Amino acid sequence: MRKQLVILGPTATGKTDLALILAKKYGGELVACDSRQVYRGLDIGTGKAPSGNFQVSISNSQWIIDGVPIYMYDVVDPRQRYSVSDYVAQSTKVIEGIINRGNLPIIVGGTGLYLKALLEGLPNLAIPVDPDLRSKLEKLTLDELQIKLQKLDPQKWEGLNNSDRNNSRRIIRSIELINMNPYIQQQSQNSNLKTQKYNTLKIGLTAPREILNDRIDQRLLSRIDQGLIEEGERLASQGVPFQRMRQLGLEYGVLADFLEGEISKDLFLKDLKVKIHQYAKRQMTWFKKEKNVTWFDVTTPNWLTLVESRVQSWYYSKDE
Repeated sequence: MRKQLVILGPTATGKTDLALILAKKYGGELVACDSRQVYRGLDIGTGKAPSGNFQVSISNSQWIIDGVPIYMYDVVDPRQRYSVSDYVAQSTKVIEGIINRGNLPIIVGGTGLYLKALLEGLPNLAIPVDPDLRSKLEKLTLDELQIKLQKLDPQKWEGLNNSDRNNSRRIIRSIELINMNPYIQQQSQNSNLKTQKYNTLKIGLTAPREILNDRIDQRLLSRIDQGLIEEGERLASQGVPFQRMRQLGLEYGVLADFLEGEISKDLFLKDLKVKIHQYAKRQMTWFKKEKNVTWFDVTTPNWLTLVESRVQSWYYSKDE
């Protein structure tokens, strides 16, 4: 049985909680699909532990929650770079291992790009980094990078959304791809598109915007009580520079501003709520483009029963 279950959706919809419930019913093992949960020490801010009353144990970076193993947590030092292609290569091996053990891989994710790359492949993932070009580009300011990309490929620039246009790393990667030899690009595309096929069911969780924002706010207060600020202090004491924390985004970027004394605690809370609200909106914009997703509103009374019924039908079917 080469089946895999995907649970996707914006932050604060309870994806991991649902995944654990289903894992216990169907012999599942979880595979996190999150661009920041891969980093060691980013625990509270990224919500590695689910919100429910679960028993968590960690041994040699292996997380087990209520007896269910979760992979792709804590796979790299936060001071190191970890790319989408790194994630795809490592998580694909994990998924194959789960299937070979006769269990069900349950991919749980809110990082749309990582999920798309894992399920469909991305043509440019295998194109190697040009170290000389990257070294030169990383010395440029964001404005200089924007101007350079606009001159190199105006059409590419017009196709970028506002988030990409203000992300130096993504602009640098776009410039690298433009400068690659067309033959190398074609070879990379051919090799990358040879993806492993699975029988995949995608379950999407959603909620009305106002309720989702309220959940985000309540969860943020809970995470501060759990030690979110202290986690930022610990990362800094372990040698993670504030600039790197800003690159890690969301909670850690705002934490860096707070720990460096650039903003007050009140402004820290306010800024972080706004940023996570915006992030959830971007997630939904991305996931609306995802194909073949069965969506469930987690605020409806019987949503969990409906999800379990859909998964049961798919899991035991020989045709789906």
